[in-house]
Formats: sequence, C-alpha cells, structure tokens
Amino acid sequence: MFFKNLVAVDRPNKKWDLLLQGGNLTVRTNRLFNASHRFFTIGSCFAEEVRKALTANNIVCYPEYRRIRVDHARMRVDTLPAREHMNYYNTFSIRQEIERAAGLWVQDRHDIWEVPKRVLVNGIQQPGEGTLYQDPYRRLVFGKTPDDLWEALDQINVVIRDGLLNADACFITLGMTEVFKKKNNGLVCNQIPVYAGGAGLRETYFHQSSFAENYDNMKRALTLLRQMNPRIQVVLTVSPVPLERSFNEYDVFVGNMESKTTLRAVAAQICREYDWVHYFPSFEIVWGIGRPAYQADMVHVNPKVVEAIIGLFMASHFTDQAGAQPAPEPAVAQA
Repeated sequence: MFFKNLVAVDRPNKKWDLLLQGGNLTVRTNRLFNASHRFFTIGSCFAEEVRKALTANNIVCYPEYRRIRVDHARMRVDTLPAREHMNYYNTFSIRQEIERAAGLWVQDRHDIWEVPKRVLVNGIQQPGEGTLYQDPYRRLVFGKTPDDLWEALDQINVVIRDGLLNADACFITLGMTEVFKKKNNGLVCNQIPVYAGGAGLRETYFHQSSFAENYDNMKRALTLLRQMNPRIQVVLTVSPVPLERSFNEYDVFVGNMESKTTLRAVAAQICREYDWVHYFPSFEIVWGIGRPAYQADMVHVNPKVVEAIIGLFMASHFTDQAGAQPAPEPAVAQA
C-alpha cells in the first residue's frame, strides 16, 4: 500500500522517494467549481458512486432520473428507481449518447431486440410465455411491447439532453475497451450479450477496441458536448472497478490492465488537448491503496474510500470551503 494520505496541494510531489517516505498522493488544486455548480455524471458503475458522494455533499447531479416514470408492469429502466443511475461502460456508448442528445443520431424505431421471456425456476432461467423488447444501446431497458419500450426511451432521451444542456460540469468515468458491436450497423451495445436475460448473442460480435478508437470517441463526444453547452467543464477519471470477465485472449487480470491503461492514456491525451477537460486520479488512488480499497467482492470500491476520493476532489477543485471535504486522514484512506 503506497498511500496513507490524499492531499490537495498547489505543487504536487514529483519525486518517487518522497512518495515512499510520506505515503502521500498529491493532487494539484484547480478550483473550478463551487457548491452551486451542477454535475452530469456518466460512465461505468463507479460513476454511480461518484454521483452518490456528490449528492451527499449537497451537489445537484444530472440526469434527473427521478423524472422518468417507470411502470414496472410494462417496462424496466436499468435499476431505476431503486438506484438513480444508468451504466455506460465504454466510450462508444458515451459517444452514442451524446450524439443522440446533439441530434446527430436518431435511433430507428425498429432498431430494438425481441427477447423471449424467461422465468426463474429453482434459481435457473426457464422459458416463459411471450416476448419482451430490449434497447441494445442502454443497459437493461425493456418493454412489454415496442410502444412500452419507446415510452421509456423517449423519457430517457429527454432527461439526458436536459441534463447535458443545464450542467456546469460533466464527470465521466471510463470503464473498459472490450465491446460488442451490432452486426447490422456497427454500433456498440451498452452491455455484453444476454446479460441478465437480455438478447444480443446472435446480433453482435466481440471487438477489442484500440487506443485510436477510444481517443476518437472521446474527442468527438466532448467536442459535441462543448458545442451543446459552451460553459461546461469536464472531469475524466478511469474506473477502478475491474472487468467482471474478459473476452479477449488474455487472462482477465491482463485484459483488465489493457482496458484501464488504454483508457488512462486516452484521458491523458484528451486533457492535454483541451484546457476545459481535467483528469482526476480515482483509478490510481484505489490501486495505490490496494486490497483494503475494495469491498469483500474485490470488485466494488469500499464506500469509505469513495468518500475519501470525492473529499479529495472537492478539496482540490471546489472554492466553497463549506462544501469542500478535508483531505482524508490515514485511517479513512486505508479503510
């Protein structure tokens, strides 16, 4: 474990031996925000943790998912309303979402999947009666009929566009480079095929995306976002949540490292090109703390560590001292 403290400073440490001696990870102060600024959060499941932590600090967060009326007799929209979040695991899905919000891509009303209903019998999925309809481009969005599905999708479109237009900042967590493309149009699905009883096994193929593709996705998405909302500031981070499984030729540990390091390099390049895009080292903090940073499943980040990460973000990037969190004590960072 490298880190005992997470510290906001004017001049970050540049020497490895001082890191080893003091155990401090330093983040340069860059006071862009205050407590009145509104954040749009998007990305992998770590974006949900960011959203919850910001909300706990009285920061308004978009999209306003609570505006979506989910009639559970007719539709499912990810984990709403129980969890106020929708996952976007890869840069392709993020780009497609922003292109949709910008009006550059309109999903065809027939571009949905038919899914045979399944029921659980003794914990095993068995065929049910009838068919559900699924959106390929968002995680776990289903309708009992095509009209039910599109009623849900139309609501999602509105809250996402409104959020992007009204936010002062966008916090993006980058998750993975392994994706599945649709055979009929080359667009990327939000989730792996047949996840949680969905479709996509016959309709998609695996694609190991490259640095160039992910860089192009983020450059295109962020350029469009800035055109839509000229005042917006963007914070990029790489999700410390590892891949649940890998689909390339490597061991999952190696596949995970390829995903994370590729996205980290993409984020670095983007931040050097745009002075309104800023990197925050969530991935580095969690990996530097090591095993204690994770929950028992070794996948999801310990809530106290998430609090410490957002505390450091607010201490280094917020002007409001009342809203900012102090840099975490060693006991918090090691929780």
